[in-house]
Amino acid sequence: MDVIIYVKPECKNNKKQVEMLQSRNHTVTVRNIFEEDWTKETLRPFFQNLPLDKWHNPYAPRVKSGEINPSDWGEEQVLAEMIQDNYLIRRPLLQVGDRQDCGFDSDLALELMASNDVDEVLVCHQAGKVCD
Repeated sequence: MDVIIYVKPECKNNKKQVEMLQSRNHTVTVRNIFEEDWTKETLRPFFQNLPLDKWHNPYAPRVKSGEINPSDWGEEQVLAEMIQDNYLIRRPLLQVGDRQDCGFDSDLALELMASNDVDEVLVCHQAGKVCD
């Protein structure tokens, strides 16, 4: 299948996720999540299967520092903040044809991986800390 995956380029787990998809003979197009011109209309479909509290990246710098608490926000504010601060977007974002999903534990990712174990690439640990 042709897969578009939006990643943080320096994230080791995102790189492993790309390699895992390629190892399953998928044609993978890698896009930098920070170089996209996100709008509410382009970003919202990736989260259609998730509850609102699962849309944001809990390891984003502003969340980890306690500066913000996206759990207190509504849909419009979460989308607006993710568009302004792409670190808040949960990764990876996946697209196959007109299907879009978020996270490597998503239904789409598990289908692409033929339900193989993906636990090792769900949370990024770098130099003893969780990546943002």
